Amino acid sequence: MYLKKNGMDFEFKDDQTFWLPMESKNEKGELITNGFVRVQIDIVPKDHAENNKVGAAREEPNCDPFLPPPIGRLSFSLNPCKMYQQLVGPEMRRKICIYGCCGLCLLLCVALFLYMIPIIFGTLIANSLSP
Repeated sequence: MYLKKNGMDFEFKDDQTFWLPMESKNEKGELITNGFVRVQIDIVPKDHAENNKVGAAREEPNCDPFLPPPIGRLSFSLNPCKMYQQLVGPEMRRKICIYGCCGLCLLLCVALFLYMIPIIFGTLIANSLSP
């Protein structure tokens, strides 16, 4: 089954939906494809539509078809850890954790070295003064 519009063919993938290209013109006036939208159009008799009411978008009653709540949306929280997880992706969090651990180890090594300098110099001076 096909839908024809302006000489273009759009094939139905599963006899209920089809992919519709989203196009716009660039600076030169040429048509470029920005992506595709999957479209489903259901035409039902009026009495069937009155007996099986559906809400607008995700409003109740949310059926025929059921629209699940969107995933990946931000939710405001005063918990900084939760906001950090929402705003920073898992790969970047892993990198931040690795670099933070490396920086902490480097800082501990530098602090240990700075605390050992007086001990090393004290030992060298004490050994040079003793006969």
